[in-house]
Amino acid sequence: MPDWRRHIIVAIMLGACCSLAPRLSLAEEIPQKIASEEARKLALLATGEVSLEYDGPSKYDQFFVFEALGPEAGSSFFKVNPWTGDVWDEWGCKKLSTPGLRKLQAKIRQRFTKDELKEYQKLRKIRPECVTD
Repeated sequence: MPDWRRHIIVAIMLGACCSLAPRLSLAEEIPQKIASEEARKLALLATGEVSLEYDGPSKYDQFFVFEALGPEAGSSFFKVNPWTGDVWDEWGCKKLSTPGLRKLQAKIRQRFTKDELKEYQKLRKIRPECVTD
């Protein structure tokens, strides 16, 4: 990614960082349910991209971040919720959904304890920090 784009993203994220604390407080109490390799599978199911590079966990919202590679991909970034497996297109902040993705997300939901399931819908409402026009 060009340096200027990273600087823009950082500036946007820094401006929003203070609003994250209330949204993540619940998530900090519940252990993450997926690791980076499963997050990659979820992103692939959601996007159909052939090649995704793992950029690591987001410093701002704890989501896994992936960049689509290849000439047809342009500059697409995707974030995966580490509790629910929801996949978001970072540019435009759109939640993605496919039949295969929903099937894997249902399996992830089975990992929640009875008490954790009471908070599941709140975890699904946690939105990643995104870049919007």
